[in-house]
Amino acid sequence: MISKKAIKKKFRRNFIKTNSARDAWSKIIEEYKITNPKGKIILPAYIGWSPNEGSGIFDSVLKSGLKFDFYDLSLHLDINFEDLKQKTIKDKSQLVLLVHYFGFVDSKYDKITKWLSEKNIFFVEDCAHAWLTDLIGGVCGRKGAFSFYSLHKLVPLNTGGIMVNNSPEENLKPQISPFFELNYDLFSIYSIRRSNYNYLVNLLNKINGIEVIYKKLEDGICPQTLPVIVEDYDRTKLYHQMNDKGYGMVSLYHTMIKQLDNSSSQSANTLSKKIINFPIHQDITQIDLDNLVIELKILLHV
Repeated sequence: MISKKAIKKKFRRNFIKTNSARDAWSKIIEEYKITNPKGKIILPAYIGWSPNEGSGIFDSVLKSGLKFDFYDLSLHLDINFEDLKQKTIKDKSQLVLLVHYFGFVDSKYDKITKWLSEKNIFFVEDCAHAWLTDLIGGVCGRKGAFSFYSLHKLVPLNTGGIMVNNSPEENLKPQISPFFELNYDLFSIYSIRRSNYNYLVNLLNKINGIEVIYKKLEDGICPQTLPVIVEDYDRTKLYHQMNDKGYGMVSLYHTMIKQLDNSSSQSANTLSKKIINFPIHQDITQIDLDNLVIELKILLHV
């Protein structure tokens, strides 16, 4: 039998609006603590800190009072799958956090999430930068028990986060998705960001001393920014020079939390000192990007 319309509530996700992604992450940790009051959180070894904002990810972990550990990431933020396995296989009650940095998804994402699911390991997806990669691209955010977003990372809002329960109880009263209240054309934002990213990558690939971390923009990815590795030039100096010229560069994760001071991970001890992020948001035109690259070449003397 085929009904005239869909009546089952199987394909549901419960969206809970919060003040920030940090608050959403804290709520998820509290959910985890209900059944694991002495649990442990396994985090990627690339977590930033700033004097104004603290650490979005790690502050919630410290507040929880739970134990924690870090799994290894490469210079290009690839997960060391074997290290992740070793950190989790002996204690399957741990919470594993997967972070989709700058809106991108790890090349081993499907393999890693399949393994975590098969081992019944509780994992959460940090989609703070990647909520359009999730909502529009559909390539992340749905495999973990929870995911969470940061609205102001992609649209012009001052605040706002989302906690997403990917497996709500059948009798749970659904909450109205806050995205229907935003009145933003999310697909157009997604498309423009992808177009700007590809256009700028083509320009940056011709500049010596600049290595694009994600050289190919895979289907479904909506980038938050365009991260690169700066070689043979002071990253911090370049950041200030470009911003002084009116080009809104971002230096995300430039300072690691102190708990990663002695980390052997390339992400923490090398990438954090060389990374800088180029803007590719929906307000930018290709002419803006042409002018940005001209100024960049002048500063780098190339």
